[in-house]
Amino acid sequence: MIIDKETNFIYFSSLIKSIEKYTPFWARLKRILVEKGIHYGFIEHTHDIWCRDYMPIQTGIRQFVQFDYFPDYYLSPKYISQLTIPSEVSLDYTFELSKTDLIIDGGNIVKSDNSAILTDKIWKDNARLKKTTVLSLLKKALGIERIYVIPQLPYDMTGHADGMVRFIDDKNLIVADYSKESKTWRTKMDRALEKTGLNIHLFPSETIIRKNEHGDYTAEGVYINFLRIGNIILLPQFHLEKDAEACKRTQELFPDCEIIPILSNEIAIDGGVLNCVTWNIRMETTSKFHCFPLKRPDRAEQEAYVYGRLDFYLSTFDYRLIAKCFETVWNFSTGDIIGDGELKERTHRLLEKSQERNFIPQHYVDKTIDLILEYLESIGQYGFQISEN
Repeated sequence: MIIDKETNFIYFSSLIKSIEKYTPFWARLKRILVEKGIHYGFIEHTHDIWCRDYMPIQTGIRQFVQFDYFPDYYLSPKYISQLTIPSEVSLDYTFELSKTDLIIDGGNIVKSDNSAILTDKIWKDNARLKKTTVLSLLKKALGIERIYVIPQLPYDMTGHADGMVRFIDDKNLIVADYSKESKTWRTKMDRALEKTGLNIHLFPSETIIRKNEHGDYTAEGVYINFLRIGNIILLPQFHLEKDAEACKRTQELFPDCEIIPILSNEIAIDGGVLNCVTWNIRMETTSKFHCFPLKRPDRAEQEAYVYGRLDFYLSTFDYRLIAKCFETVWNFSTGDIIGDGELKERTHRLLEKSQERNFIPQHYVDKTIDLILEYLESIGQYGFQISEN
C-alpha cells in the first residue's frame, strides 16, 4: 500500500471551501498549503466534507481499491442527505480502480506498509460474511499480510480507527490515551493491542463530552486524527490544555517530520478532524496540465460557457478581469502547478494586484475559475478525463 509518508498530493471535498462555517478553517489551512508548497485539488459532487471515508484506498502508484461505502449512521432521515455516492464524484485525476463488496469506510482503515488496523465495526457492517472471509478478502484487496482488529469506541457512531490509533512504522503504533474509558472497554482494548505484538506508544487525547447542534459528539481533543503528507504533519489544535503537549509528543514520535499545528475547531465540532477531511495520495507526475488538446480555447466561446452556468450576477468587466488573470497564470505556468487549488491561488494573488478598488468576492472568483476549467476540460485543454471511481 501507499502510506502517508509517501504521499505528495491532497484532495478535499469542494464543500470545505464553499460552506460558510468552514471558511475560517479553510483560510488557515490554505495558507499552510501554499507556504509549504503542498499540492492540492478538489473533489466535486460530494455531500459532506469527510472525503477520507468515501474515496478509495491507494494500493499502488495508479492502483486504487474502492470499498462499498454504505455507512449505517447516514441511512436515517436525519443524515441521508449527506450521503455521498462514490460513483458520482469527480476529480481531475484518473487511475486504475478495482472494487470490492466489503462495506468499509476509509476512516476505519489505518495502514502501514504491510498491515492495517480496523475496529470491530467491520463485523457488524459485513455480518453476512464469516469473519475469516472478511479478513481474507480485505488482505487480498489491500495486498497486505496482517489485519488487526480493535474494539470501537462506545460513543463513536462512525466506529472509525483513525481517531484511535496511527502507525509510526510496521512495528510501532501510537494509541490515543483511553485511560478515562470504562474498565470493561479498556480491558478489551488492552487485549486487542497485545495481540498485535506491536510496540505501543501512548499519545495525548482530551476527552470533551460535548455535543453539536445535531446531538452528536464532537471530535475536539482528538489529536491523533492528524494529517501526514510526506514528512509534514498537520496537527489539529483546539484551544485546549493539551494542545502544547500534543505538539511536543508528536515531534518526539516523528523526529524526522515537520510538525505544523492548525486550529481545527470548525470541523471538529462536526465530528472529524484533519485525516477525515483529506484524501492524500501519491501522484506519479508533477504536472497534469500538459495533454494533447482537442481544440484551442476561444475567449468568446469560453465567456458564453461561463455565463450560461453562473448562478449569481457577475459583470462582464469583473469576469474579463478574472479571465485575464487566469489566462496569464495559465500561459506562464512552467509545469510546476498541479491541481486546480494552486492554479486558483496564483490567480487570486495576481487578481489582488489588479482589482484596485473593484473588489470581487473570493467565492465569485472561485466559481468563475471552476467554470473556466470546466470549459477547458470540455475542449481537451485541461486535466484528465473524470475518473470512474
